[in-house]
Amino acid sequence: MNVQSHSIYRIVAILSLLCLVIVQFQLIYNTFELENNQYYLKEKDIIHENYSALIRNDKLYPGAQKIIDSHIIPNMDLYKKLYFSDRTAYERRLAEDWRKMIHELRLHQNMDSIFPAIVRQFNLNKELKYGLYIEHLSLSFDGRHYVPVFRPNVPGIQPSHPNGDIIAGTLERTDKQNSVSVYTVSAYTPNSYQITFALYVDQDNRTLQIFKAMLPTFLLAIFSILMVVGIYFITYRNWMRQKKLTAMTSDFINSISHEFNTPIATILVANQSLKDTISNNENIKALDLIAVIKRQTIRLKKLINQSLMISQLSRINLDKRKYYLPSVLMEILEDYSLKLDTNVSIIPEIEGDINDIEMNKVLFTTMIYNLLDNGIKYNLSDKKIINIRVYPKEGNIHLEIQDNGVGIDLKSLKHIFKKFFRGKQRVEEGGLGLGLFYVQQVVNLHGWELAVESVIDKGTKFTIKINGKR
Repeated sequence: MNVQSHSIYRIVAILSLLCLVIVQFQLIYNTFELENNQYYLKEKDIIHENYSALIRNDKLYPGAQKIIDSHIIPNMDLYKKLYFSDRTAYERRLAEDWRKMIHELRLHQNMDSIFPAIVRQFNLNKELKYGLYIEHLSLSFDGRHYVPVFRPNVPGIQPSHPNGDIIAGTLERTDKQNSVSVYTVSAYTPNSYQITFALYVDQDNRTLQIFKAMLPTFLLAIFSILMVVGIYFITYRNWMRQKKLTAMTSDFINSISHEFNTPIATILVANQSLKDTISNNENIKALDLIAVIKRQTIRLKKLINQSLMISQLSRINLDKRKYYLPSVLMEILEDYSLKLDTNVSIIPEIEGDINDIEMNKVLFTTMIYNLLDNGIKYNLSDKKIINIRVYPKEGNIHLEIQDNGVGIDLKSLKHIFKKFFRGKQRVEEGGLGLGLFYVQQVVNLHGWELAVESVIDKGTKFTIKINGKR
């Protein structure tokens, strides 16, 4: 069961970490996409303005319109005849003329000198690259309807790029973020054409630039993941240490408790035998020493049994039954009063209608004994008074045990329910610091609530809220 709980803890920790990493990755990815979609090159406006001025009465680049017209206009009658008579021959001729036109446009392009000149003139980023594309070309035989001709999906034409055919430049990545200029030019006259061409400008290291802009976000995400991993590791290590320490403590208590019980029983038997062999009149001093041995041996046995009971408390099978609390409480006080000194008074007070409650009577009895013992031990008053009050409130039953002892300081109050904790008291009393730890464990096992209030030199009040809705 122990190994299984460790495995479950590790699995939950790993799954939680994976979820965090996935969420962080998704956030970073979304941030990158947002930055990419909003990416805007500041040089685009300058390039667009100067490029548009250069081709104001032209297409693609200065002189390109003459080349395009020379391949299309003289052949318009042939294209029209083939289009309506032999579609296969029409497409074959288009593909042939398309290749020739693209070859000549590339051969005579002057953008490789125009674009660097714009960059130098306006002192733009020297790492900028460009791509000039023909994206679409259609023919119109009647001046109203256009027939797709030179475009990438025409049979027989193999474009150099998904956008069409690149005429000049080396930029292969094209999208709306790096689009500088897109033009569609048409005449709407018989035997004319419509052409769409575009200029794209971008940096080769665009992704790197975006990542640089995102670097603080990226580093923060990595730091948060590392912090969580560190916290997981430290928490798991401390949890394992605490678990190991608790197991060692319990094993040690069990071991010494069982080992001590046998010699203690032997001492008590031997002590009784020694007492029987000495007559009351023979040696009064020896009888006093025998009485001291018996008292201290019984006290030692009580402490060891308490330690053993604490170590087994977390593993106990809680057998609960219904009891009438006032009756159980009066029975406990009646037995406890037999050992009280004359300067100790326990005053019970039962208020209202108290319902039956479910509890383990043995554990409850020991718990009350521990609270009463503390109220008497840590008390310097000439008249030690312990008030016990039971009353219903908001469907629950409240049990208050209040003494007039030395009280508990605020610093110690935070730790009094810890195992083996013993605060700095003005009363020298023996003990292992397990009494209140036992009280807290019993309350937890029953699903109740425990609260404590204390004022120095005035006393301490423990309140147990018992769920009365059964």
